[in-house]
Amino acid sequence: MVTGSARWDLEANKINQYVVGAGYVDDCFVLAANYVIAYNYSAGTTPPVLNKTYLLTIGLRSIGVNSVGF
Repeated sequence: MVTGSARWDLEANKINQYVVGAGYVDDCFVLAANYVIAYNYSAGTTPPVLNKTYLLTIGLRSIGVNSVGF
């Protein structure tokens, strides 16, 4: 599985998040990795604050799914 997304900030009228990821999903096992880039816009001409996150998800469907961001 390959994923990608973008989120639009209605107040700032700009894209404020991009997500790119890849993973494997079957009947009982989930393994996925995502890279998230997020921007926080402030009022005025202040440049946006950039936040980069890596997200790892591992799970067994009968027990549960756990995600770790770093």
